[in-house]
Amino acid sequence: MIGEKLNTTSLIELLSGEDVRFDQALAEGKVQLMRLKNMAITIEGKMHRDKNLFDLFLDHQDDGLFEDYVREHTPENAKLLMQAAYVVVFVVDGKYSRFVGVYKILGLDKKIAVPTDDKKSFRNRVFVKVVELKVFKEYSGRVLVDWGGVAALRWMQWFRGDKKVLRIDEGIIRMMIPFTSYNDVLLSFKELKNLIETDNVEWRDKLKAVNGIYGIADQSNGKLYVGSAYGDEGIWGRWKVYAETNGHGNNDMLVELLSKNKDYAWDHFQWFILETFPLDVTDDYAVHRENLYKEKLCTRLFGYNMN
Repeated sequence: MIGEKLNTTSLIELLSGEDVRFDQALAEGKVQLMRLKNMAITIEGKMHRDKNLFDLFLDHQDDGLFEDYVREHTPENAKLLMQAAYVVVFVVDGKYSRFVGVYKILGLDKKIAVPTDDKKSFRNRVFVKVVELKVFKEYSGRVLVDWGGVAALRWMQWFRGDKKVLRIDEGIIRMMIPFTSYNDVLLSFKELKNLIETDNVEWRDKLKAVNGIYGIADQSNGKLYVGSAYGDEGIWGRWKVYAETNGHGNNDMLVELLSKNKDYAWDHFQWFILETFPLDVTDDYAVHRENLYKEKLCTRLFGYNMN
């Protein structure tokens, strides 16, 4: 039915009419909404290396690892969740939320004790038994929702109002990376390319607002490249070129490197920001700062800068 709902603007409208029992629970106010943040992923006290929570969802659907993340709660939150018949799960996507799935709640599964950060004491965790409703699977990863206003402060809430559907993407949008600050930026080529190709509004606005000095790190050997952005579209405009050229950005040494292995940037490169400055900065100033970082980081001697 997704073809019939491409112009849907309401979450209730989108989810209604697919499952009779879910519709009844929705009418009776027995559906909760859960919005999970892209943060450190810990399940049963064990850290997982996935870059973000949505990757965990995409990569671990068959082995149930993401479902375990949805199921694990503090005793207090588990008690609240088990008052509902269903929970609709989202993952934070910038300042919005992306739909993951609808789960039927079947009650308490198990209680466990997991180590705290200091490893010397334990905290209680409760697993709630849930089953995903496959009828909503076609919407997974495709629906972007505005969590909205004061409600955005509550990561778990009763579905008693409505949420605005901002768009329904043609396919799954894999990467969802919240922008926190320029100092925190660290993107793989896969992540950079996805942000550019999906025209991620939050990242586009932030990177278009500044020019600056950026770096590319080769994780296979530690070599660095330093570059500068001083055009009208800021860092976004410069990084867009990298996305469009498979990662080399028309830099001579990187072109040569990638000509030997077209997947090299995908496998080894990551982008970061060293310094930002206003859009009206002069070209001479930007080049001066770029040269300073090249000297500081020895990228002409040991990295990928030729000049």
